[in-house]
Amino acid sequence: MKLLKGTDTFWIVYVDLNGDGDISDEKPIRNYKEKQDAFSFSYPGDLPPLTMGLNVLPGAKSEDPASSGIVSFHFDDGSHGTHVAGIAGGYQIGGINFNGIAPGAKMMSMKLGNNLYSGGCTVTESMKNSYLYADKISKEMKVPVIVNMSFGIGSELEGHADIEKFLEDLTKENPYLYICGSSGNEGPGISSVGLPSASYSIFSSGAVLTKDVGADLYGATLNRDIILFFSSRGAEVRKPDVCSPGANTSTVPNWTGWDRFWGTSMAAPYSAGVISLLLSAAAQEYPDVKIPSQLLFKAVREGAVKMDGYSNLDQGHGYINVINAYNQLKKYIEDGEVNKFESYTISSLAPNAPFGKAQNLYLRDGSFLRSEDTFTFSITRNGFHEGEKFYRSFRIESDSDLPTGQAGWLIPIQKKTYIRNEQSTFVNVKFDLAKMKEPGLYTGRLKAYRDDNSGFPEFEMQATVVMPYRFSYEDNYYRSWKDEKVEQGLFKRYFIDVPAGQTGMKIKLSASGKDYARVRYVLFSPDGISIDASSQVHTLDNKNEVEGSYYNLEPGVYEVVVDGIFLAKSISSYDLSIQFYGINRLDDKIISAEDNQIEVVNYFNGPAIYNLNGKLNGYELNHNITISGSEKFRMPFILRKGEASKEFKIEMAKTDFAKLTDLALLISDTDGYFVESDALSYSNGSISIPNTSDSDSTEYILEIVPGFALGSSSADIKLTEIATFKSDYSINVLSEKKPNVNLYPSLPKQLQIDFEKPNEYFPDNSHPFGKIIFESSSTKKTEYELPIKFKF
Repeated sequence: MKLLKGTDTFWIVYVDLNGDGDISDEKPIRNYKEKQDAFSFSYPGDLPPLTMGLNVLPGAKSEDPASSGIVSFHFDDGSHGTHVAGIAGGYQIGGINFNGIAPGAKMMSMKLGNNLYSGGCTVTESMKNSYLYADKISKEMKVPVIVNMSFGIGSELEGHADIEKFLEDLTKENPYLYICGSSGNEGPGISSVGLPSASYSIFSSGAVLTKDVGADLYGATLNRDIILFFSSRGAEVRKPDVCSPGANTSTVPNWTGWDRFWGTSMAAPYSAGVISLLLSAAAQEYPDVKIPSQLLFKAVREGAVKMDGYSNLDQGHGYINVINAYNQLKKYIEDGEVNKFESYTISSLAPNAPFGKAQNLYLRDGSFLRSEDTFTFSITRNGFHEGEKFYRSFRIESDSDLPTGQAGWLIPIQKKTYIRNEQSTFVNVKFDLAKMKEPGLYTGRLKAYRDDNSGFPEFEMQATVVMPYRFSYEDNYYRSWKDEKVEQGLFKRYFIDVPAGQTGMKIKLSASGKDYARVRYVLFSPDGISIDASSQVHTLDNKNEVEGSYYNLEPGVYEVVVDGIFLAKSISSYDLSIQFYGINRLDDKIISAEDNQIEVVNYFNGPAIYNLNGKLNGYELNHNITISGSEKFRMPFILRKGEASKEFKIEMAKTDFAKLTDLALLISDTDGYFVESDALSYSNGSISIPNTSDSDSTEYILEIVPGFALGSSSADIKLTEIATFKSDYSINVLSEKKPNVNLYPSLPKQLQIDFEKPNEYFPDNSHPFGKIIFESSSTKKTEYELPIKFKF
């Protein structure tokens, strides 16, 4: 209902809150923005209320073509947003003197995710529209607006996603929009910062667990403040900017049974609260000064405190400190830097990145380096400083020369450089390889200071080089590390260059002798994506060893991180070993009754005897689909009685994945109820459903819901439908008529595969699949699983 009061026109809404079919006993409700009207429905029994607000949106599009607008009900059905808001600006949480970082800050809530979907996935343009609304309010009210975005997915083209490009344009046009983001929970491997926080337009925060909070909330006996194990790390991009407390108790809706959450989602609003405090203080002391976001972010970075034991990739500039940040900001303001400020775009070699370039110099494998090699950082100004003339000279310093650095391995060739007008510049660097002999992670930062009395920090260049462990015939493709130590809450990295010809890797982690240990390992791909996290070695629970095998790894440098569990009672002592196997197939033909022989070879130097067996596991169906805009993809499928499960694997090009802010995956029954829910974190993922029915067949629907950054986008998906049978259908694998084979180095052996077609349903165009298992005759452990396909 639309009302006129004086010269004001506004909408009111009547809602039947008590469910009696009569609205005459209800109060009128106005837009939340206008009167902060809140309400809740009456529920039977003791259910706690779900508090809501509403907005009338005349003219907004809806699914009903006859509609002339929408009444939008706004509520938190997941608790994540309310928890985050309390960290940033909560006041007297729980009715006691317990506040967020910036109590009294004015709050806006924008619901960009759907909690029917896994993790509350965003939908097409919902993230973009949230930013646009914040931008609109900033301009209409002429006030700084801080956006907290505790939301994101994995980044595969760091800084090049559609939403990141959009944000760079948005913040360039409105430099008084201050966006704080969570760096991601995909750590502790390097190159794991998510989108959109890989964008330089966002102030990205990693997550810290302080010693005191660890004790109070989790009963941990930490020796120091730690960066939490899951906190995403940088490599291609200079992220995170800082680290902030990321384990908090805070406000939650009353119906929520738990108020203690952790994640970089909790660190971002802490930083947002700090940004709010700084802007509020500056407004009191310097009321006529408008501070651009990038200058304020610089003050926070420069004011951060370095954390011992962590690299730049882990902590960015260090642990956030509001007092230091404000002192830096005051100095900038009083020195007139608001009117002098310029920002810059940095680019250097990064072979793992798109087009071989990134913000940082990033060499995932430094094995090829020679002492005479040099590398270049290219620097261009972004034109933030307006004026006909621009000329600045810069003094270059390396933090690897500082006591906290890594012994001066990163050497800038230029000591000074300059930029004139639109002319770009460059800085060349070389490495002191004599100081990089040990395998490990080498990371350093060059800082360019204005070459005048101010010494203002203008820009930074970061270099990261990985010197991996290498495996060869000389060590029988095996390495071990004995009696290693790791403190609770800390970690050790081992970078592994997988040798050519390998098809299997075994990782073994165990307690060292009778010493105490509570550790696990996490394996990361060459792109920084987590492949597996082991169970814990925990000597107090008599769990003294864990082992994992990984087959058919892609070439590149992998990262094995041994994680000292933060709840460990003291320093852990452990042994780690890694073994590679080189059983390779010499052909790729599909197995049939008429053509059932293959050749295999051991490319490595140790002879080995293997027991042979095999299984026919199920079938695959390939579908090529295209998703676009807000359109949902739906595909009916059937689970049959003999099938144990169905899995749907999603594969996309990285360039298509970079168009998304989410991709929700759902499986529903014929009544429309969601029975499985998942989402893509990277360009490859899957959703599966077990067969819990005794019926001959059960019908389901697979649904894919895109969340494109831009509504005009589309993406191609390779969808593989995989059915796994309940029964194990064994196949006979023989070498020279025996169920075992002796594989000498470089000597091919022929295997014969005998099988029968199972009495199962195989759709047209399906591809039956299975595997051959190579079991060590001495240890009785599987050393390789060779995938094969069949044709009937």
